[in-house]
Amino acid sequence: MSSKTEKPLELNIIRLFSSDNYIIPIYQRNYAWKNPEITQLIQDIVDYIKKDKTKPYYIGSLIAYERKTEGKVVFETIDGQQRLTTLTIILSLIKNEYPEIDSSWFKELNLKFDSRKISTNTLQNIFFGISLDNVECNIAIKQGYEDAKKSLRKILDDFKLSFSDFCKYFFEQVYILRVLVPEDTDLNHYFEIMNSRGEQLEKHEILKAKCLEVLDKEDRYGFNLIWEACANMEKYIQYGFNTIQRDYIFGSDNSNTDKWNKLISQEAVFKQLKPNDTSKENIKTEVCIIDLLNPSLTQYNAVNITEEENPDRFNTIVNFSNFLLHILRIQTKENIALDDKRLIELFEPFLKDEANKKEFVKTFGYNILKGKFLFDKYIIKREFARGTDHWSLKRMKWNEQYKTISYVNSFGNEESNEDINREILMLLSMFHVSNPTLVYKHWLNAALKFVFENDNFTASEYKEYLENLAKAFLHDRFLSDESKDYFEIIYKNNGLSKNTLINISKLNQGTAVENFVFNYLDYLLWLDYRNEKQNFTVEGKTINDNRIKEFEYTFRSSVEHYYPQHPIEGNISIALTENEQNEGKIDWLNSFGNLCLISNSKNSRLSNYMPSAKKEHYNNSPTLDSVKQRIMMEYSAWDICGDNNINEIEDHDIKMKKLIIE
Repeated sequence: MSSKTEKPLELNIIRLFSSDNYIIPIYQRNYAWKNPEITQLIQDIVDYIKKDKTKPYYIGSLIAYERKTEGKVVFETIDGQQRLTTLTIILSLIKNEYPEIDSSWFKELNLKFDSRKISTNTLQNIFFGISLDNVECNIAIKQGYEDAKKSLRKILDDFKLSFSDFCKYFFEQVYILRVLVPEDTDLNHYFEIMNSRGEQLEKHEILKAKCLEVLDKEDRYGFNLIWEACANMEKYIQYGFNTIQRDYIFGSDNSNTDKWNKLISQEAVFKQLKPNDTSKENIKTEVCIIDLLNPSLTQYNAVNITEEENPDRFNTIVNFSNFLLHILRIQTKENIALDDKRLIELFEPFLKDEANKKEFVKTFGYNILKGKFLFDKYIIKREFARGTDHWSLKRMKWNEQYKTISYVNSFGNEESNEDINREILMLLSMFHVSNPTLVYKHWLNAALKFVFENDNFTASEYKEYLENLAKAFLHDRFLSDESKDYFEIIYKNNGLSKNTLINISKLNQGTAVENFVFNYLDYLLWLDYRNEKQNFTVEGKTINDNRIKEFEYTFRSSVEHYYPQHPIEGNISIALTENEQNEGKIDWLNSFGNLCLISNSKNSRLSNYMPSAKKEHYNNSPTLDSVKQRIMMEYSAWDICGDNNINEIEDHDIKMKKLIIE
């Protein structure tokens, strides 16, 4: 059919990948999706299955141009290539890892990259199940396969959904809308337009309008002012108000520590946040959703905002819509999904409750103010200062002498990087890098719930809660044969582990071991190193490496076999044969002792090198990817396949498991 006349075509996954051919043009960027985007796509599909598996899920649109070359038709992808590539990766995963699923219709690869031979070859190798070790490949696509493999298994386990049910829905009920552009389209110009098109109205803006409709006229101004002040998650909440309002809401004590660091009651907030006399006549008393599309609607904006220093130096770990869901869960104590795509839907039951909706909205307005105030003080951010960026856990401090604001540690010594503030920061960043996808930030909900419900808590109490929460996630979630729901752990068990039957064999699963386990272990090791514990004595020698003390979490997502799965030519693998595994022998290759968590790029470059070669490379690095790996590098015979090699892996395995369990 000609692209002049073809109407938008609805294609389910089977039709999309068993009929036409697609090509990614050179003007498109290369594949760039990472674990958060891949996980979110899988999560979206599972959400629709759980909601109503009889209804189709429209995954988005695919904008394409019908290109004819040598009498053959291929569809040049203008918009939707990241999604199309990810779907190809997931289908290849299903074909290779789950042969019991009938995917015979996916008999050939129908996606290629224009002028990117390595990317095309990587997709082809993945499609045919060919190992990418020891070959030049697109690292992002290779890692995408591993991320999809882990995320798919994790999400299906979390939602207790069978793989066959997922695949049936995925193949038949997931649709994409293919839209063809006319033949005479200037593709470069069209691509520029597609990438510069305006943003649609965001869901939280629609939700604000719905909330304002519920309130009495006298409360709308204050609610809107609070909402707008909280909506900028990059800035500390105090910057959302003028100085007079700050004094009312956060305290006017001129001491260096307390000014703008306290919060008044809900009743007092709405009493104080009223329009001034000169603007009363301009205050809009009615509001509807369409008003939000009018750029001239300024009556609800805060005025006279002053910005002492530059508050844009901080990056938040969540967006505003996700933050609203955390506050909703804390306020209602209901198992609200942390999925910001469903923001309006999740609020609807409370906004339709005629008897209670007004009080609900007013209380919610105060709670997002309180929640953002606490979020800024007690939850980590990424801070850019003096040419570098690091995790930070800081509060505002007013300097009365110079009339300026600075940022100091939330706990302990204001400037020190060695006390309890650093320990809490390490715990929070450990949770964060383990759960990069917003819908899985249950740890954040737990941390916010703790600071929300406990007045005048100490740093030690906060640290103890977070450490107990980490143990509960490990024991009740990842090492349990009857995995508990996050909501149950946080709201019913108060963040405490209740599982006494830990299945330690879950640590011997190679790349299937959860990232959280490695990150939690690195926290314990880092803490022990500071406290000079014996975990850093190997073969009678004590490790002394300042990089351990300076260790900082990064987004590592690649589980490395220190002794490689596929050693370079000339070395012998310690992997057991299938018969040996059936005899109950321990597979030391995939045991916890032989595993660590590092960055994707390092694992891709060095995955097949022997331990001695890896050690030489990592010893020249100014920072550590993994504290566990640093200890592994201290053993001397890990290269040598045989009893000495296995003895070292076993020794390390026992020590690390003991530390985790105890």
